[in-house]
Formats: sequence, structure tokens, C-alpha cells
Amino acid sequence: TIHQSCTPEEQFSEWHRNQPHQFHTQSRGQMQYSSPRIPYPANRLNSIKLPPRPPLVHVPSVGSLSEEMDHATIGTTTTTSKIELDEESASHLDGGYFCDGGGFTKRMKPLKNNMQFTKYEVMQGLKYMVSQIPAVAIASVLNFMVGIPFGASYFPVEWSASESGFPVPGKEALGLRMFLFATMVGQFVFTFKSNFNNGVGLQMVENVPFCLELARIVIQEQGYGLPALSTLFFLFGLSSVVVGTVFYLLGKFEYGRVVYFFPSHVLVGCIGGIGAFIIATSVEVSTNTVFHFTLEGVEECFIRHMHLWLPVLAFEVVLRILLKGFGDKYPLLAPIYYCLITPVFYMCLGVTGIDMNTAAKAGYFFPPISTSGSVFNKDLLDIFTIINIGTISWKAVVKAIPTMVSLTAFSLIHVPINIPAFAISTNVEPDMNAELIAHGYSNAVSGIFGGLQNYMAYSNSVIYSKSNGKGKASSLGIVAVSAVIFVYGPTMASYVPRCMAGTLLLHVGIDLFIEGVVESYHDYDRLEYSGIWLITVVMITFGMDAALVAGIIAALSTYAVQSITYQYPIRGAMTATRLRSSAWNRSFEAQEILMDKMKGRQRIYVIQMQGHIFFGNVTTMTDEIKRKLKEKCNADDKPIVVILDFSRVLGIDSSAAQTIAK
Repeated sequence: TIHQSCTPEEQFSEWHRNQPHQFHTQSRGQMQYSSPRIPYPANRLNSIKLPPRPPLVHVPSVGSLSEEMDHATIGTTTTTSKIELDEESASHLDGGYFCDGGGFTKRMKPLKNNMQFTKYEVMQGLKYMVSQIPAVAIASVLNFMVGIPFGASYFPVEWSASESGFPVPGKEALGLRMFLFATMVGQFVFTFKSNFNNGVGLQMVENVPFCLELARIVIQEQGYGLPALSTLFFLFGLSSVVVGTVFYLLGKFEYGRVVYFFPSHVLVGCIGGIGAFIIATSVEVSTNTVFHFTLEGVEECFIRHMHLWLPVLAFEVVLRILLKGFGDKYPLLAPIYYCLITPVFYMCLGVTGIDMNTAAKAGYFFPPISTSGSVFNKDLLDIFTIINIGTISWKAVVKAIPTMVSLTAFSLIHVPINIPAFAISTNVEPDMNAELIAHGYSNAVSGIFGGLQNYMAYSNSVIYSKSNGKGKASSLGIVAVSAVIFVYGPTMASYVPRCMAGTLLLHVGIDLFIEGVVESYHDYDRLEYSGIWLITVVMITFGMDAALVAGIIAALSTYAVQSITYQYPIRGAMTATRLRSSAWNRSFEAQEILMDKMKGRQRIYVIQMQGHIFFGNVTTMTDEIKRKLKEKCNADDKPIVVILDFSRVLGIDSSAAQTIAK
């Protein structure tokens, strides 16, 4: 029904009665058309002679159309019209409009590419772009700051110290570009495949110890030449493709929960070991020496090069003090602190009267890149041209399989941790399987070009989100700025002191070690905590492959001990009419409620657990509980209260407790 004070109402109603149409009721007023969308007849509307503004054509079930505006304002009503036009009528409506339902206000889109934007829309677009500049700048600077230390960590220090030197100019520059490429691929894929509109992709920096392990395997087989670098890049790319494939398959077949079958104390032990590994790497990057857990290694790094690691230690101590006092109040404190290390270091050089050349010779800066004068040279694309199939050592590839398996297993834990945590921080409902598929695409694409693994980083994403960063345009802006840094970043990195890179690595390593070894003390029993220390010590002493074996031993030992009294975790399920409470003395009102068939004991469902509940059977338990509840709901007997009775449970390990809590 069209309500209007002028007579053209009959004209519109006359036309409307002659068209195939149908009406339906919805909770929100939206103009919708069935697929395929047929344009709304603009020429019919134009035939209605409307009075001059301000009077409008009022359509209560849709909204209002203005003669001077080319968009429709959709109101919230209780009824909407769903209009279908036949193909013959639609063929005469060239240049018409259709209304895209689904929002409170939707612009009527022209069929042809003659979209015209109102002044308001242009101003809103400009306002959005200006508001995103700080967020894009912060995310890009963080990528650059993180890329410098980790880019210098992908290759062992002894490679550049060998007689033949590093096979290509600028080991640190190559590493920085490897980091940025994996980061850019991840950011680009997450822009279009992730459900988050404010996620930040990052190279999976926790995998640096695995990169070093792969490099040392290749060096043992091929030495320090260009063929060894070719084999190493092939292993990097192959590892990323394997990680991406596993991510994709888990998401495609909706097996995202398989990651919860990993015992949490084994994963925590790996986190602690990797933290210690990164601490050792920070010492190597800061002093440009090889660190060993021996008396000679300590003397070489901490005594002969004391002048290089003391600034790192001083900056780290100051940062810890600041975070202790102001970390909760200022979430951007740590990133800003890292950015200030470089100017503070230059101020110290000026105060002490030490010039740049003297500081560089003393080892305070990364070596400059030797180029032909322009950044646009053949070295720019080294990461894409290093792999030579003819020089790959397949023996080294076979030897690296256990390390790649460890890398893949460790990579899987990040998505189930980062995605739910970021979803809570941003109040977004996550789709774990969709995010796994997105990570599958990003890692596979990176690996095809010989790149490293990537993921959606929780800490960087939170900082970006709190800076009001959101939207595809802003996300692509991060990609664009990172591409510029990819070209010019290595030149700028030669002016960044080693102490900045060392401080960042040391801080990350200490955090991981504290999370894995210190903070877990009260979360695990003695057997599980002993496994954490076993994995950490083995990883530091013997490397990643040995740590994988130690993790398997720890998991099997825990399983054997906890399954001695193993029973099926669910003893039974029944309503409260069969299993009464021990509280007999109740008021008359309480007794009346409990006797009520609609809201009393009949609607209380009790599930009894028994035996030991641990990581090996907790998934079975939760799936069985969900199945029983679904059966009750399908039988129109949905419980009002569900009671989980643990009175017959002998013990619960940390993995099971976390799963039950979730």
C-alpha cells in the first residue's frame, strides 16, 4: 500500500497490481529480490509526478524515496515487500536500479558502471582513509622492527664467518626480505580469506630455531656454498607448503579440534625450549659470535664481547621495569620503546664522542649492503632466484624430514591459541575451520616461492585493532608499505644498531621461557612439569629433533601413568528424578518447583563422570556430552539445567581441565 497525499498514487498502484509479486513478513524492514536480482523500475517511479521537496513518497514497509537522492533509506519495520519481475518486464528497464537488502541503509546500485558518489560518501571515504593512517603506520613499523632481528637469525652466524663467506651479498638483507615476503603474503591472504577485518599477518618468528636447525643440516652435507643455500631455500619452501597443506586439510574436513589432542605440557615444554633458544640467538646476533653452552662459549660471547651485550642487557632491564609499572595502562609501551632504542643509541654515541665508523668497526651495527648504487638490482629478487633444482642435496632433504615434522607440529599450535584469543579481544565469533583454511592458503603461497611460514599474530593484531585499524583498504595499505620496506628496508637496517635487534630477541625469548617454564609451575602436576623441563633442557642441549623425541617420551609416560586406572569417562546420564540431591530439607516453594514437570527435576539433566580424565579421552567425553544433549533437544526434552558430576573422577590433567573449561 502506497500512502501519499497526491493523486499519482493510483498510477503506481495500477502498475504494481499488474506485476508478478509476493509479500512476506520479516523482523527487519529490507527490500529484497530473489536471485537473479531484477532492477527496480526507475522509469516507473519517474512517471509519478511528485510535488516539490520537502514532501516525499512514503512507503511504510520500505522507507522513503527522494526525487533528488539516488539512494534508498531502509527503515526498521515489521513487514517488507519481496517483489519479483518477469524477464520481459525487466528487459525494458534499461538503466534501472536494484536495492541490495541486508543493512539499515543501502545504496541503490546502478546496473551499469556509472556509479555516482554523493558528497557525503566521498567525505566519509576520506575520513576513513585518514583515520587508518596511524594504524597502518604502526603495523608497518612493527613489521620492520621485528623483521630486523629475526631476519638476522635465519642463518647461523658461522655461515658468514666461514672462509668462503655468505654465498650472496648481505645475509641480513636477505633475511629481512624473507621475513617481509612471508608477512606480506600472509597479510594479503588474510585480507580476503579471514573473517577478521583487523588481523595482522606475520612471519612465524617462533620457528626461527627450526630454520637454524635446517641450515646446519644442509651445511653438514654441502658446506657453505651457493648449492647449500639453494637446498636450504628449497627446505624452507617445502616446509611452508607442508604446513599450509596440513592447515588447509584440517579446515576443509573440519578437523580443527585435532590440535587439542596434543598434550599441553608437551607444547608448553616446546615453548620454554624455544624461548631459551631465542635467548641464545639474541646473544649471537648482538655479539656476532657463535654461542655454545660451554665454558669457551661463555667466555667468547660474554667476556670478549662484553661491550656489545651490555647495552642489550641494560635496555632489557629498563623495559622490564617500565612494563612492570605501566604495561597494563599503556599497551603500546613496548613497541614505542623498541622504536626509541635507535635514537637513544645515537644520542649516547654523540655524548661519548664516538663516530659512526668507529662504532661500526667495533661491531655495534650490522654490515652495510654492498650494492652497485641502486636498490633496484639483481640482489633485490635473490629470495626468488636462489633455488636451483640441479644443486639440491636430496640427502640433506631426507635428513631434514624429522625437523620438518617438528616444525609442522609446532606450527599447528598457533592458530588454536591466537584466533580464539584475538576473537575475545575484538568480540568476534571465530570460525576456526575458515581460519585454518586461510592459513593454509597463506603458507602454501609463501612456500611455492620459497618463503617461510606465516600466521595471524595475536599481539600485533591487538595493537593494530586498538589503533582503530580495520577494513580491506587498510589491510592492503600494510601490504603496500611492507612492499616499500622490502625494497628500501635493508638499506635502512644498516643504520639500526645491533642492540635494538638483540633487545627485541632477548625480550621475546625471556617471555617465552617464563611462559613455558616459570608460569606453568602451578598449572601442572609433578609428572607433567618434569616433562616440561625435560623437553626444554633437551632442546637447548641437543636440538629440535631430540626435543621431538623427548616430547613423545613425556607424552607416552604421562599417558601410561594416567591410564593405569583408565575407564570410559562417562558413567551414566539421567534426569534428577532418578538421581536425587542430598538436600532433603527444602521449603514448600522449592519442593513445588522441583515437582513441576515443566521446570522441575524432569528438566534437570545429570551426567556422571568417572576414572581419570586426561588429554586421551577428554575429547571423547565432550563429544559424548554434546551428543546426549542434542538427543534431548531433538526429543523436545531440552534440559534447563545440566549438572556435570565429578564426584567419581580420580584425576584430571591440565589438558582435560582446559578443554572442559572451554
